Amino acid sequence: MSANQWNILPYNRVASIAMKNYKDLFMKHDEERFNEFLNKVKKGKAKIAASALLPHQIIASLRDDDGGEVACLQWQRMVDDISAKGKLKNCLAICDVSWSMEGIPINVSVALGLLVSDLSEEPWKGKLITFSHNPQLQLIQGDNLKSKIESVVRMQWNMNTDFQKVFDKILEVAKEAKLSEDQMIKRLFVFSDMEFDEASENDWETDYEAITRKFNESGYESVPEIVFWNLRNSMATPVPSHQKGVAMVSGFSKNLLKLFLEEGGVLNPVATMELAISGDEYNKLVVTD
Repeated sequence: MSANQWNILPYNRVASIAMKNYKDLFMKHDEERFNEFLNKVKKGKAKIAASALLPHQIIASLRDDDGGEVACLQWQRMVDDISAKGKLKNCLAICDVSWSMEGIPINVSVALGLLVSDLSEEPWKGKLITFSHNPQLQLIQGDNLKSKIESVVRMQWNMNTDFQKVFDKILEVAKEAKLSEDQMIKRLFVFSDMEFDEASENDWETDYEAITRKFNESGYESVPEIVFWNLRNSMATPVPSHQKGVAMVSGFSKNLLKLFLEEGGVLNPVATMELAISGDEYNKLVVTD
């Protein structure tokens, strides 16, 4: 680039952040070759980098001068890369889009919610639960990434949600569709800036007992687990470390979703933490006292 040799740039080797930052320059100085590269990506004949970008950074680029063309391709690459590592089978997300989420948190909530819906399998693929005291299962509308984001942002919201009603809604849909145990929701992601006890209208242990009873009475042995994803800085511990059926995570990274790609194991805050630090990259660490 510095030598103005635009006609020899290998676009398939351009890093994800560089592609995001310099795509307008590529279009300005090498429009024909760059458009040819993008068309190849669309047809699956070339790949565009996306690994270093966070989901909300990609959707923020939809407002760029290229009309979001590069962002859409990077989003699809991100979805494909995560899907190749496993499926978030039978998962749903609750996205908090209330006024308190203004700024980065609402962008992260929408982006991660869309990502979960894209990674899920039928019959839950492309659907979200509204963050509301009267939660509804809604199909994300739109035929492109931008219109889907607008659809999520327009969903009904309240300052907290009733988790018993959330699970009642899941049961209602499952019984109407006569879903088998394998098709039932296994995990529910809640993307919000609120603490767990603030987001719930009731005590979780009381809720969990009632939810378990309702599912068992309806013929389902397993109760969906909740992954509460806090999108604000917090030092609070809203649920006990061994609280059954709940995982607590925080941050903006899509890589955290990889913790939940494989089924199995006991889900609670401690188990989630242990899984997060069980990778090969941690084996070389030595703890000294």
